[in-house]
Amino acid sequence: MAKAALLTLEPGLGGVPALARTVYRMLTRVDHSPQVIYRASGDVPTTSKWAMLKYFLSTPPLRALTKDSMPAIAVADYPLPPRYQYHLLRLAGSELTAPIAVAVSGSSHVGLPLALADRPYVLWVATLYEEELKGRAIAGDEWANAFMQHRDWPILQAQEQLVYEKASVILGLSPTTTEQIAARWPALKPKLRTVVYPVDTRLFVPNNSIADPPYLLLTARIRDPRKNVGLLLRAFAKVHVEFPRLRLVIAGDEPLPATQALATQLGVDSWVDFAGHVSIDHLVQLYQRATLFVFPSLQEGLGISILDAMACGLPVISTRCGGPQGIVENGVTGLLIPNNDEAALTQSICELLGQPAQLKAMGRAGREKIEEQFAREHIEAELHAAFADAFGNVY
Repeated sequence: MAKAALLTLEPGLGGVPALARTVYRMLTRVDHSPQVIYRASGDVPTTSKWAMLKYFLSTPPLRALTKDSMPAIAVADYPLPPRYQYHLLRLAGSELTAPIAVAVSGSSHVGLPLALADRPYVLWVATLYEEELKGRAIAGDEWANAFMQHRDWPILQAQEQLVYEKASVILGLSPTTTEQIAARWPALKPKLRTVVYPVDTRLFVPNNSIADPPYLLLTARIRDPRKNVGLLLRAFAKVHVEFPRLRLVIAGDEPLPATQALATQLGVDSWVDFAGHVSIDHLVQLYQRATLFVFPSLQEGLGISILDAMACGLPVISTRCGGPQGIVENGVTGLLIPNNDEAALTQSICELLGQPAQLKAMGRAGREKIEEQFAREHIEAELHAAFADAFGNVY
């Protein structure tokens, strides 16, 4: 048994925390002892500067705790300039010298302490940082657009590259992510491979019980502007004219007031259910009883909810926003449409709703694809191989 340092974002909801839990559970199943190390950004009060000052004066730089049922080291997220933020995890000191080390995140930056230590580590990433910020900027995130003009932006890009160059093995979360990394830094190709999020095919299963009235489904962290919920609402308003019994269910986050206001403005608020956070059992039921899963995102490293939907036999319509192109087989397990195209989304939904036999065939094909390529046992075998290549007999 060996200790393992798992550097990641703050545990909680979302795709990256799900990846971190996957690595943690895999390591514990083979008798290693992983410890999560993260910046505790969610603990910092934002009500006032005085509240923030009191917090940092009373909070030690490092706290050992249990987070999301995992032993963890929470590093105080001091308000430093961007160029220094990813250095904060270096405060973990000796915890970073564990025989096994892995960085799991959206972009590569969380692995900076491991790169600077010049030690072996596995890097599992969802996206390039520039791609993430471009997606946010398109969605109207003024901070993202401004940050790419910030004086620290070139430094963040250099840090990102360093983490890639120093990694022993690089895992891209989707074929698109892997292709983007290889295109940006061709020299990394020999240590670059694709490992997609593993699906629990025993939990996410079809049951062939479609709800009446039927509903479209989206599950996502809809407060992230990249999820582009407004596009789905506008398309649904038009689809609803042709299919007046159809509902739309959106789960994962409580909606922003502006999102609710848009549904009201479009006249479909009584036909849209904002389910918010739901239990895992409820989530599975939502997938199982839906007619169609619709994913309108502007930028996505993968799209874990698409995998779960397909595992439940649910056909998918997704924008061509990055990760989904490596999951959804156009015309076979669902449809891929141009990014941010309201007319194409509306037309595609209406087209599939009018072809029940095709919906069923796509659902079956999706389930088969998940079982053959993305089931937990397949993905964990790929992860084990990556860790064995990086750490040899220690692993």
